[in-house]
Amino acid sequence: MAHIGSAGSSIRLLVLLLSAVLSAPLAGSLRAEEQDHPSGFRLREPRVFIGGHAGINLPQASSDLFAMVTRELTLQKKDFRAPTAGFDVGVPFGSRFAIVFSFDYARTSKRSESRNFVEDNGDPITQTTRFSLMPLTATFRFYPIKQGERVGSYAWIPARILPYVGAGGGVVRYNFEQYGDFVDTVTLDIFPADLSSKGFAATEHVTTGIDIGITPVIFANVEARYSWAKADLSRDFAGFQPIDLAGLRLIGGIYFRF
Repeated sequence: MAHIGSAGSSIRLLVLLLSAVLSAPLAGSLRAEEQDHPSGFRLREPRVFIGGHAGINLPQASSDLFAMVTRELTLQKKDFRAPTAGFDVGVPFGSRFAIVFSFDYARTSKRSESRNFVEDNGDPITQTTRFSLMPLTATFRFYPIKQGERVGSYAWIPARILPYVGAGGGVVRYNFEQYGDFVDTVTLDIFPADLSSKGFAATEHVTTGIDIGITPVIFANVEARYSWAKADLSRDFAGFQPIDLAGLRLIGGIYFRF
């Protein structure tokens, strides 16, 4: 029994040492008394949280430009779905609120063929379509339950499960490109082209998610966000309505409290 107790103490000591080493680069230098506080406790409420996320962007793709390319080319709306990644900086305030600043990047590239025409020799008429989004946003979050509880004069316990809802806005940069061979549907001529439209647009969104505590310093997050935005197209796509940049974003991430 003494041997087992000694081994357990050694393992516990090793875990504590590893936790201290991993937390140091993120939380800065720790005071000696902070290292002695019970598991699950912090000496002060966090002033900021920082982390990264990844997931998938599901664009609405409902404007006439998307309707045209999915009608004339072997593209579908689902081809504009793209992996997305980014980072967030959050500032909690009060006990139930936070402001979160976020940056994301989503990009897809898809090869296609003309649905109705082929080359004179029977080969397909091919092209590539690229679509990217880079939103920079601020989100106001409301937590129905407190983000943590203060115990006594020094200890603060973060909530283990923390759902929230939010809303916000910002700007989004988009880039829509097509290059390859195309068909003039009036003359039936086949011609090469490199078409591009890019720019910025205002965006707004609503969101809901949940933070899941891993340690007092580290938590995981899953979130769903729906955004609205439209932007005018360049003269390469003259005659089309503003491009629809709305869509759903599903992400998960890891965050660190400071």
